[in-house]
Amino acid sequence: MSNRYDSVILHFIVRILLIPFILIFAIYVLIHGEASPGGGFQAGAIFAAAALLGRLTLGQQQSSDRYPTALLVVVASIGLVIYAGTGVVSMFAGANYLDYDALPVLWFNDVASHIRSARAIGIFIIEIGVFLGVFSILTVLYDHLSERE
Repeated sequence: MSNRYDSVILHFIVRILLIPFILIFAIYVLIHGEASPGGGFQAGAIFAAAALLGRLTLGQQQSSDRYPTALLVVVASIGLVIYAGTGVVSMFAGANYLDYDALPVLWFNDVASHIRSARAIGIFIIEIGVFLGVFSILTVLYDHLSERE
């Protein structure tokens, strides 16, 4: 579906009502991921659903200008580097891969005084990497499946 719908009501509902609330819910799921059901994968899928809703109703060309495929591939790579880099940093600290307690977050102690531990910070960093990867990969998959010959 690459054509744009010419309905003013549909564009208003999607742009003003649906997409912002879907994006806010995705951020909520990401932030509360380690304490409640949800996390990076679910938040990335919800965020991608908002992007795909825009692509379906506003047209492929107009919506692809906001999230071009080349940018999405770079964002997916950044997500992978964040995920893998967190594990490598904990290995350089002398612990196992993705052992969050070994992450050097001493520079974060003032802010982290009300956060439980370095484990919560490490999990949140991992969730951000997964979020970026899932969002971009799902959007790129839709772009490749919906393009015409």
